[in-house]
Amino acid sequence: MNNFFWVQFAAICLIGAMSPGPSMALIIRNSIKYGRISGILFSLGHAIGIGIYATVSVLGLQFILINNLLLFNAIQFCGSVFLLILGILFLRDTAHNLSLENEQKNVNSLMQGFAISILNPKILIWFAAIFSQFIEISSTNFVKLAMVLIASSIDGLWYIILTIVVTGFGLKQFLEHNTNIIQKISGVVLICISIIILHKTLSPYFF
Repeated sequence: MNNFFWVQFAAICLIGAMSPGPSMALIIRNSIKYGRISGILFSLGHAIGIGIYATVSVLGLQFILINNLLLFNAIQFCGSVFLLILGILFLRDTAHNLSLENEQKNVNSLMQGFAISILNPKILIWFAAIFSQFIEISSTNFVKLAMVLIASSIDGLWYIILTIVVTGFGLKQFLEHNTNIIQKISGVVLICISIIILHKTLSPYFF
């Protein structure tokens, strides 16, 4: 595994974490209304949920890779196409404004962060698409553990940084007004990475 491998992997994980959505909206609201500690606890709970999905994806995909290479190749191809389409949609679609005024359920922030990540099946699809591009038969337990830790750590650190910035520098208005820009930048990066991955996936067959 070279440095470029890990840079690609970390970049995709960061895009997933930074993409505007209900998690971002809720953590901004919690941080502003209930304080920095609430936002940090939410971040940790969200990262735990992400770690669980990442673990399921890694173990499941390597099992498929070992036992059915054809199915794995199909998943890998579909995953790279999914990332490409997602990038195109990010560029074409207008992002909805972050909804910061939704009713908050009466649960503590840690569990709320965990629930909003673990109850979102789209995250599992996202990780299946990501990990199918990077997992190999020869992947050691260390590599698999590193993937899980990188995915969950990037998610948690991004939301902790977001919490600190929001509570310290008033980033709420900036994010609300620049959601489309964030989405389009994410779309460009996703398209570039998906093209690289598609070339890598198809090169044994056509190049």
